[in-house]
Amino acid sequence: MKALGTRLLLTVTVASAVGAGAVFHFVAALALSATGKPSAVALAAAVAAISTLVVWVASAMLVRRVARPVERILDAAEMLQGSAPGNLPLLGDSGHGLDQAALAFERAAAALIEERARLAAKVDELTRVNRALADARESLFRSEKLATVGRLAAGVAHEVGNPLGAIAGYAEVARSRLPPGAAPELREALDRIAVAADRIDHTVRGLLDFARPAPLELRPVSFATALEAAMDLARGQPRLRGVEVVVELSPDLPPVLADERQLCQVFLNLLLNAGDAMEGQGRVEVGGRARAEALEITVVDTGPGIPHEDLARMFDPFFTTKDPGAGSGLGLAICHSIIDSFGGTIDAANSPGGGAVFTLRLRLAGR
Repeated sequence: MKALGTRLLLTVTVASAVGAGAVFHFVAALALSATGKPSAVALAAAVAAISTLVVWVASAMLVRRVARPVERILDAAEMLQGSAPGNLPLLGDSGHGLDQAALAFERAAAALIEERARLAAKVDELTRVNRALADARESLFRSEKLATVGRLAAGVAHEVGNPLGAIAGYAEVARSRLPPGAAPELREALDRIAVAADRIDHTVRGLLDFARPAPLELRPVSFATALEAAMDLARGQPRLRGVEVVVELSPDLPPVLADERQLCQVFLNLLLNAGDAMEGQGRVEVGGRARAEALEITVVDTGPGIPHEDLARMFDPFFTTKDPGAGSGLGLAICHSIIDSFGGTIDAANSPGGGAVFTLRLRLAGR
């Protein structure tokens, strides 16, 4: 790799020898001049000496300014040679040092480009892994929180359920024994007690369902069948009577691994929540498409959407964006618990065009 410097040094040596000879001839010609003036031969020798001196100075500068930097380039290229591709085209096969330097520079540049691409791929992979780890950690944290709340809910439901049953029973007995001429305020008060007791009973039953979910019967299930069953149940709800539900599914969607009854409950909760968010007027679009090993289902409404600060809490037990008394905050928590028991995921987001988007990913049967 140092051939260029060697050849230039040899050139300098030869030029030095030629210059020294020319100077010698010039001095000899001066000595032989009879008149003491330079002869024509002496002048020619002087010109040759000066020319040789110029060549020598130029050669020395060439060695210093070109040859040595090129040698450093070649030395640095040798260190990068191991990581460079082996199929780069040669710029020249004459063996000249500048050809070698150009080839070395090309290989070094290619090696750096390839290394940059590998580094970018590693960064992308690490980003995906970190995102997956963050999602898994969030899911684990939510599952632990749900389990803790479930144990607490079971105890609360048991302690509240018995007194509540007594209150509802006594209120019904009192209403049945009211005399015909009883004050209307008394009958209205008993009716309010019955309604409040029924609301508490509904919440207690939700707590029990959340704390002690029914045994799973995982088997291949048609997503379309479960959705149709949920829509049949939702059609009789007042909050969905003015809501248009549009289903866009491919006819060849593969079955998913789920419990059909509980999957129907998930879809019913999502439809009812959409109806509440849109205040009974709007449009719900349900779509589904098969991915690599999962079926991705989206439920999109035309409501006001979810406040950004509430997105991370949508599946927390007892969290609700509804008005006080309008919801228990258990519907989406139960949905998350059911989908998680299937080995799937459910996420909440906002649609770019407005409204909320719930995305379910369910495992395909047989995968």
